[in-house]
Amino acid sequence: MYSLMFLGFAIAQTALFVWSLRLWRETRTKAIAVILFPLFFLIWDNLRVAAGIVIGFGEPLYWLTWPVFWAHWLSGCWLIIASGSILRLAGFDFTSHKWVMGAFCLVATALVLHDLPLFWTKEIYPVCEFDLIRYSGSVTEANRCTPDQALVKGEIPIAPVVTCFVVIGTGIALWVRRGFPWMAIGGIVMLLTAAVPALNRHRLDNLGEVFIKGGSIFAIWFLTRGSLARPAAH
Repeated sequence: MYSLMFLGFAIAQTALFVWSLRLWRETRTKAIAVILFPLFFLIWDNLRVAAGIVIGFGEPLYWLTWPVFWAHWLSGCWLIIASGSILRLAGFDFTSHKWVMGAFCLVATALVLHDLPLFWTKEIYPVCEFDLIRYSGSVTEANRCTPDQALVKGEIPIAPVVTCFVVIGTGIALWVRRGFPWMAIGGIVMLLTAAVPALNRHRLDNLGEVFIKGGSIFAIWFLTRGSLARPAAH
C-alpha cells in the first residue's frame, strides 16, 4: 500500500515537473527555473522509495538513495529564492531593490552552507517501515529493521523549516494582496505533514512536498498567465 502511495507521489511530482518545464519554456521566469532541479529529485526520491520493495537492500538501492540526499542538501531551500522572485512578479515594490533579492539568495546560501558538512560526514542506514524498504539518515524505534539495530538520531531540519516559513509568509502576502491562497496553503500543508507526529508517522511529508511545490508553481502560473503567449524574462 505505501509503496503504491509513493508511486502516486512520484506521478504527481512528474506532472508538476512537466507543468514547470512548460512554464519555463513559455515565460523564462526565474522563479520556475530554481524549482526544476529540486523537483526532478523529488520524483527520484519517491520512485526510489516506491521501488525499494522490489530492489531490496544492497548496493543498487544504497547508491540510488545518495543523490536524493545530495540534492536535498544543495537545493531543498531554493524555494526561498523562488519566493523572492514570486513577490517581485506579484508587484511588491520593495522587491525591486537588488538587495532584497540578494537577501533571499543569502538566506538560501547560508542554509546550503549549514548543510554542506553533511556531504562528507553523513551516513545512511537501512530502515523498514510499513511495506517500505529504504535507506534513511536516521533510525528510530518505529522504523528499525531488527530489534537489535542501533538507533541513529537525525539532524534538526533547520533548512526545511526555514523554507516552509518563508513560503508561508510569501503565500500570505499573495493572499492579502492578490487574493491567491494556494501558496500559503501548500506551505502550511507541508509544515503540518512534517511536524505533526500523527501525519509524519504515516509518511505524509512527501504529500506535503507535492502541496508546497504545487502551490508555488500554481502561484507562478497565476502571476504570469497574462504573458504565456510570449516569452518574457522576470
